[in-house]
Amino acid sequence: MSVPTPLKKGFKFPIYPSEDQKQLLERTFGCCRFVYNKALAEAKYEYNHYLAVSKVNPNTLLSKPDVSGYGLSAKLPVFKSDLESLWLNEVSSVALQQTMLHLGHAFKTFFRERKGYPAFKKKHNKQSFSLMKTAFTLRDGVFRIAKIDTPIKVVFSRELPSEPSSVTITKTPSGKYYASFTCEYQSRATSGTGTIGIDLGIKDFATLSTSEKISNPKHLIKVQRKLKRLQQALVRKRKGSANRNKARQAVAKLHECVANTRRDFHHQLSRRLVNENQVIGLEKLMVRNMVKNRKLSKHIADAAWKSFTGMVEYKTVESHHCTLVYMDAWYPSSHLCNVTHLRLDRKLSLSERSWDCPHCGQKHDRDVNAALNIRDEALYALAKNEPTDFSGKIILARAHR
Repeated sequence: MSVPTPLKKGFKFPIYPSEDQKQLLERTFGCCRFVYNKALAEAKYEYNHYLAVSKVNPNTLLSKPDVSGYGLSAKLPVFKSDLESLWLNEVSSVALQQTMLHLGHAFKTFFRERKGYPAFKKKHNKQSFSLMKTAFTLRDGVFRIAKIDTPIKVVFSRELPSEPSSVTITKTPSGKYYASFTCEYQSRATSGTGTIGIDLGIKDFATLSTSEKISNPKHLIKVQRKLKRLQQALVRKRKGSANRNKARQAVAKLHECVANTRRDFHHQLSRRLVNENQVIGLEKLMVRNMVKNRKLSKHIADAAWKSFTGMVEYKTVESHHCTLVYMDAWYPSSHLCNVTHLRLDRKLSLSERSWDCPHCGQKHDRDVNAALNIRDEALYALAKNEPTDFSGKIILARAHR
């Protein structure tokens, strides 16, 4: 048996920099944010200028601005030699270069997948910068980065599987610092034997084809009243004051707590499903369109289905055993009878949690019936040898019965 190809993953640990180290990290965050925003502003101006000139003179020899990662990195020497931004030389050049590469990747994603134009970075949002191997060292638990002479304290909760190839330093809005080391690792193969379909929802987060219903924890809804009071206190504080910053951090800490509990719930559920099964059927939900529903948008965002399905995806790939099958976005899982596979001749409203099949007369629970249809469709797509992704473990079902 051949050895599986090593996978890459980030291993995140909290760090506790000293006050002097915090100042240097803040300086690096600020410099990376500055070059990112400056390069983005110039790219927008150059592209608008190119479009204006091309509209007036279609035969112009003016070329499109280069927004690739390496094209943007070529602007760094100009930024660093500018008399108004000589302070850029005080931080690691690797961090600035990685920032330009990230901006180039954001442009690439926008042009190829139309997933949102790159946005300007803000000072009080999550801050981060990345370093490659040449700009940091990690030996015997001692972590050092370029431009900082003293080691930074890291609390390791587990050993790294290999030598890290890069590290990303982040600061959350609540003021906590983390280091995420990118390492290669050999994942363990799972041995689950089940075949399952999953219908995602709001009332019940997930309904399985085994008739098990996993209730929605509604993490944000539970703390909504407390969050409202903290936000009201924040609004009353004078802008720029120390008290306003404290109130802002209190709001950020509550949001961080909600995000952590939600992430933990997603991790535990996705791990369980991948470990127990060898075939998983899931809906390909169009969350971007679904959140336009004003009555349900808060509940849909709180459920964070996209985050959950992403975890199922990468755990499926690293399992070397499980296969994930996505249904087409328009697959009518709730409107098909799982016995006759005939479609209901009317559209079900969201309030209808069960319905009687006009063909076989059986009473169906809406969510359980949908999960059964998703499971059957996943097996059908698997038998039809539908195309897979690069890993061979994720299938998009296209042919329906």
